[in-house]
Amino acid sequence: MPPSSRPRLRIGFATRMMQQARMLKTKDEEQPKVPTMDSWADVVATIDRDTLDSSSDERISVLSSIGEQCIYADEFLLLVKKKKGPPVCCVWFEPTPWMDTTQGLLKTIYVNKMVKAGYIVTILIADWFAQRNHNVCNNENIIRDIGSYNIEMWKAAGMELNRVELVWFSDVLEKHAADYWLLALDVSRKCTLKRMASCCADTAPYGPLLPAAEIFYPCMQVAVILCQKLQADIWLFSMDQRETVMLSREYCEETKRETKPTIMLHNTLPNLVHDPYIPLKGFYNRRDKKWNIFMHDKEVILNQKIRRAICPPIGAKCNPCLEYIKYAIFPWFGKFEVVQKERNDSNKEFACMEDLIVEYECGNLDPVDIKLAFEKGIYKILEHVGNCFNSNAEGQALIAALRYSYTLIFFMKFE
Repeated sequence: MPPSSRPRLRIGFATRMMQQARMLKTKDEEQPKVPTMDSWADVVATIDRDTLDSSSDERISVLSSIGEQCIYADEFLLLVKKKKGPPVCCVWFEPTPWMDTTQGLLKTIYVNKMVKAGYIVTILIADWFAQRNHNVCNNENIIRDIGSYNIEMWKAAGMELNRVELVWFSDVLEKHAADYWLLALDVSRKCTLKRMASCCADTAPYGPLLPAAEIFYPCMQVAVILCQKLQADIWLFSMDQRETVMLSREYCEETKRETKPTIMLHNTLPNLVHDPYIPLKGFYNRRDKKWNIFMHDKEVILNQKIRRAICPPIGAKCNPCLEYIKYAIFPWFGKFEVVQKERNDSNKEFACMEDLIVEYECGNLDPVDIKLAFEKGIYKILEHVGNCFNSNAEGQALIAALRYSYTLIFFMKFE
């Protein structure tokens, strides 16, 4: 792109973003810390390395590279020291016909890391829970097809599914319905309606007409986490489900539960254009297609989305482009290369995120160059995944079946 045609940042944008970053820092410092919710840096710092063997040490290191926060980390450390076999990690996943890069790429990267470190990994496909989603449907067969499509997408992304156990929650519920529903009802009795409503993250599609299913959903999810029949040592959730995770902690504390589950929270890739400092008018859906990158996005769509993405100069905090580079580009390629247009197209290669942030915050990297390099990297990943998926006959058959099913549902609504 010639210099004359390159998009220019608005005058005063850098100054405004730096002022807002300082305000956010002050606000964060004022907020009290939750004592039982630890960062993995704190967890690792408390480990006595002399009491661990090399395999346990590696497993803890892997978790510290995945989890942003951890609940009941002390329970996990005790487990690692005493358990003879490898820990069992259960990964939560709800089937979705619109699989974004957090669900496709990040899940693949994290699961492969845990498998390589020797964890027994189980992915709990919460098909029964997907029935509440207004964007899906309540047809069990279609939801099962959607979940199978998600599995094929993981396969195309390189997830080591031959070493992962896939468990459908509907199958679990058939065997343990009595135990599960008693626990779910007990959780609902000990939670107020206001507390459950605070766990509802995606209220944007409904507005004030929030379905009761969304209110009861957190209690159902907490019951899954605490259900002994699933036999999980560690749970892996995304950060956007933090409120539900905290609800499980509150229930354990109130009931004085002896065995408390260790729960990790991993990062989610942010939406590209929402400025966290500017209040949005009306309702906002963080999963809206125009704000996020999805596994099926083509080059033209990617160009449009990344062109509108926020990438404040000098500011590394609340910078969605840098978040994608950190959590997707670096783990996939092991490096990040920037072509600097202002310096005669000279290339600058970074081996780690820390070096990239230092250069960016010093003003040595143009945000436009960063966005172009990010666009090139994410397109290469999605192109590779798309080619693998398109060459899979089973995946293509699932796509055709889903298109047919959703076409029928659409026409049935107007009969």
